[in-house]
Amino acid sequence: MLLLALSIAPGIAICLFIYIKDKYNKEPIGYLVRCFFLGMLSAIMAVIIEMAGDAALSRLPINNSIIQILISAFIVVAITEEWSKYIMLKKYAYNKPEFDEPFDGIIYSVMISMGFATLENIGYVFENGIGTAFTRMFLSVPAHASFAVLMGYYAGLAKFDISRKKALLAKGFLLAVLFHGLFDSFLFLAENEMATKYISAGLLILGALVSYFFAIRLSLKSIRLHQQLSQKNQLQEQYE
Repeated sequence: MLLLALSIAPGIAICLFIYIKDKYNKEPIGYLVRCFFLGMLSAIMAVIIEMAGDAALSRLPINNSIIQILISAFIVVAITEEWSKYIMLKKYAYNKPEFDEPFDGIIYSVMISMGFATLENIGYVFENGIGTAFTRMFLSVPAHASFAVLMGYYAGLAKFDISRKKALLAKGFLLAVLFHGLFDSFLFLAENEMATKYISAGLLILGALVSYFFAIRLSLKSIRLHQQLSQKNQLQEQYE
């Protein structure tokens, strides 16, 4: 029960945090709960695709090389996982009438991502124990949330800017992939003997932390910008 609680707590805490940040036009709880469970479904989708991707990579002559690690981090993991989350955001939440302000892109995206991260977290924590629970509580789960905020920020802009819809959606997806890929690349390389011959594991872990820091910083800025936009829209509605 302790491991289960530690696995679930970070995702729920971040969901509550982002819900509180939605100050001006709260979303229906039912929709948010559905997004959370759709995020769990997206995690299952991602695992299936990643297993196929890993199997394909293992048959290539670049197996266990630095190139293989980068392909795994950016393509097999980052693109697959962010695409799985993006599909749920786009197909379920994006066209809902309740998606009626830019901040909604962030809140729906984060709910989906926290469903994904929670199911993923349960697997890692039950396999590796309490130490992994605390490490992921402060790194991996918030990292997933930051990627989701970036994707959701641009989805929120795209919803109300039809002329740039495709470009904005693509930008949000690619930013999430970029930071996800960087974060995982540094961590994967830190575990690889070939990579650590050239760069120490400590520096590679520092690289992961730097990418994590910038993702968190950008996501907090994105939240503030959409809060300001929501406040501005609400004031305009009051005076109309």
